[in-house]
Amino acid sequence: MDSPFFFEGTRYWSEGDEKAHFDWLGGIACIRDARGEGRRVFLAIDRDALTAHDLLELKAVYRRYGGDLRQLETLEEDTNA
Repeated sequence: MDSPFFFEGTRYWSEGDEKAHFDWLGGIACIRDARGEGRRVFLAIDRDALTAHDLLELKAVYRRYGGDLRQLETLEEDTNA
């Protein structure tokens, strides 16, 4: 999956931690798919379905799992438009 939204080299401390990451992503309404490929986790985000609440959750999960928050800047612009 080629996506501008991804986590690079996320370190999981247990299988439960990895499951929690994917469960959290799966609970965000605008995320259509979250898939691990090698050391990356790619996200398919439906920008048309994005809400301010979704963006807040995305920021939280990015902070928790070491994602690059700069990836979300264009989404912030979408929710402010």
